[in-house]
Formats: sequence, structure tokens, C-alpha cells
Amino acid sequence: MSAPAAPAPVVVGTDPVSAQEVLAVAVGAPIRIGAAARARMAVSRAVLLEAVGRGDAVYGSTRRLGAGADDAVDDQAAFQVQVIRNHAGAIGDPLDPLVVRAAIATRVAQLALGGAGARPAVADALVALLATDVTPLVRDRGSVGMADLALGAAVAQVVIGEGAVLTGDGAVVAGADALEAAGLEPLELETHEALSLLNTNAFTIGSAVLLDPRLELLGAAADAAVALSLEAAAAHRPSGDLGPFSAEVHADADGSGTARSAEAVREALAGSFLREPRETRTQDELSFRCVPQVHGALAERADDLLTTVEDALVIRAENPLVDVGSRSVIPNGNFAAPDLTLALEGLRLALAHVGRISVRRTGVLSALARPLRAEGTAGIPGLLAYAGAERYVDLQALAAPVSLADVVLSEVEDYATWGWTAARATHDAVDAVLDLLAIEALHAASLLRHAAVRSGRGTAPIRAALVALLDRGGSAEELLAGAQDALLDP
Repeated sequence: MSAPAAPAPVVVGTDPVSAQEVLAVAVGAPIRIGAAARARMAVSRAVLLEAVGRGDAVYGSTRRLGAGADDAVDDQAAFQVQVIRNHAGAIGDPLDPLVVRAAIATRVAQLALGGAGARPAVADALVALLATDVTPLVRDRGSVGMADLALGAAVAQVVIGEGAVLTGDGAVVAGADALEAAGLEPLELETHEALSLLNTNAFTIGSAVLLDPRLELLGAAADAAVALSLEAAAAHRPSGDLGPFSAEVHADADGSGTARSAEAVREALAGSFLREPRETRTQDELSFRCVPQVHGALAERADDLLTTVEDALVIRAENPLVDVGSRSVIPNGNFAAPDLTLALEGLRLALAHVGRISVRRTGVLSALARPLRAEGTAGIPGLLAYAGAERYVDLQALAAPVSLADVVLSEVEDYATWGWTAARATHDAVDAVLDLLAIEALHAASLLRHAAVRSGRGTAPIRAALVALLDRGGSAEELLAGAQDALLDP
């Protein structure tokens, strides 16, 4: 058997990288910086040094940061290290290495756009971390969304031989030791380069990039769970009319998220007993009938997020911006990215609606399963639905907007987007919805376990996996994990 092909390298050239390329690097593809990008960074560096040489007031170079932006810098070498140490204030849990790798890949791509005024050596140092699997230990609390400063500082510390690294087996080692073991040298930063490592929304962008494949899987799992629930309910009552999912109903919005969801449910139920002539009620509950519209809204918001991420990867998100065209250094707010934050906020609302109707369907299925619980043949804990109710409360809280939180950090830092917080909350919301869908699927499997009905081509393998799971038994947590696996990888 031949070895699997190595992933194709991502080459950062004259065009901005795509979200798909950032994702590829996050999961292991190599990244390298092309000659054109190197030339652009070199010119950007020359423009910055011209401004410094003229004695211009350059934020983060000849002038200090934040509230001290009008104070002169005396010792450049000491200032670079001081900036990194002063910003290394993140706390909380260690970030998933995938998020850290996605953020580093994003920052490499941003530096290559030539707006930071950093030497190519700074981008090379980040590439070297990726190439040698040296993943800085980054804590998940510390960004207000106006550049992920504290998170970026954790990466910058490792670049200069400080900080900590999270190894593949979960151990924590000193940054200097990790560099030495990987054959890397700490980078000695020159003027403006500490800021070039910190002043980025790369963690927010990288986290948003990682949402795309999660949302794709979640959407498919949600449609599959509904198809299973339609069969489960119809096996115990006259219901399961597929009219709400028909092509005729969605012909006016062909290709939309709504139409795609309806089609997915139809395909999952191909060959199902629901396709046969039988008695049905006039109308099923809205939590069944409105599935295409609700799931479609989530799909559309996911599409919007990907578009917004792609747009963010084009922007030279630097303050100040070293503009090669005008050979000037310009203060600005490109690091804020409120459009990305708002896309994440809207996405969490859509996720909450998906979770909400899943909880309603679970209630319908739970009511139908009363005889099974009385007989002791349900196969799932009776109060599993209660756990789902609490998870929905979690989801409701996560859906609340975070970007309206007011904060004044200094006399000049009086606004924040909370983009990173929005991204983190959105991943948590995906987790909550997956729990709710798994709980729904377990209730459906309980009703289908001994039902003499034929499942569809898409629902049959999920039903079989879930019934086998119920037959084996296990804790509620084990059942939940198994149900998620069955939905995500049928």
C-alpha cells in the first residue's frame, strides 16, 4: 500500500490567501512565502524605516502604545521585549492547537500583504513554528476584539524564546526549550516588530475559519436528525407528511439554504416507509414543518460568515498601516473587523433557532415514548430530555450579543468589538446544538428500536448505529458521544 500523499503546500504570493488555505495549514499543510511576497514585505520595511529615519511619530516604533502613544521610545531593543511581556496577559484554558495554527497561518498571510513594516524574518519565524509543530500555549481569555493582543503576545513570546509551548501529548514546556529541541533560534526583534506580532485579529479570523467545516457537518447532522425524527414519530402515530420538504414548496427559492435543507431531508428519506401511501395528520408540528426554513437560515448565515472571512483575509489589518503606494505610515482601525463580529453574532442566533426546534421535536418524541419508559424498554435515561433543556438554556445565553458590551480601556481606547469573544461563543454554540441534535436522535432511535418500519437510505445507517448503541448501553455521556458520532459520520 502506498503512503498517503503529503498535503500540497500553501504558497503565500501576491494574492491574499483563502480561508480554505488557512484551514489547510491549520490541519498540517506546509506554508511558504513566495518571492513576490518577500519583496513586498522588504519594501514595506524600507518605508517604515524611512519614517523612523525622518523622526516621524510612528506608533509602536518611535512612540509607545495605548495611552502612552505620544511618549517617545528611547531604547528600541528593550522596548520590543517590553511590549511583548506587557501584553502577555491572557488567562483561561489553553486553546485548541488547531486554533493557534490557524491564527499563525493567518498572521503570516497578513504580514505578507506588506502593511506591517516587519522584516520577512518575522514571518519566517512564524512559518518555522508551523513547520516544526511548535505550538505556543495560548490561553483563551484576553482579547477585546481590537486586535487579539494578549493572545498574539503568547505567540510572540515563543518567537523570542520566552513563553510556553503545548506539545502533542498535552505537556507544557518552556518556549526556549521547545525552540532548541526543534532546532530554531529565538528571533531578535528590531524596531516596530513586537507590534507587528501582536497587532492582529488573526485569532478571531482563524477561529472563524475553523467554524466553516464545523457548520457544514452540523447542517448535515441537523437535517439527518430531522429525517430520523420524522420516521420515529410516524412509526407511533399518523404523521410524517413530507409536503413541507417537497421540491414544489421550495421551487421559488431554488438553491437557497432552505431548498438545500429540504432536499437533504428528501434524500435521506429515499426508500423510507414515509414515501408510501399511508394515513397522516393534516399538519405536523411547526418544529417539523419549518425545518427547511430554520435550517436554511443557518446555512445562509454560514455562507455569509465564510464570505466575511474571505473579505477579512484581503485587508491589511495593521495599525499603523505602512502603505507602500504612498510611502507613508497611517493610523487607522482596520484591526477592529466589526463586520466579522456581527456575522458571528447573527450565526449564533441562527444556531439558537436550530437548537430550539430540536428541543421541541425531542419533546414530541419523548411524549410518544411514554409507553416504552413504562415498560422499561426505552433504552435511554428518561431525564435525558432534561439535560437537553439545560443545554438549550446554555444556547440561549450564547445567542445574546456580546459586541454591545461597553468598555473604556484608556483615554484613547474607548471602543471594542469583542470579535474574539463572539468567535469563542459561536464554537460553544455549535457544541450545544450538537448535544441537542444527539439527544433528539437518541429519542428517535428509542422509538425506532423495535419498530417494524423501513428506514430511508440516509436514515438507515444512522438508525442502525444508534440502535446498536442503545443495545450496548452506557452512561448518558457515552450515549451522547455515540449519537454525535452517528450523526456526524453516518
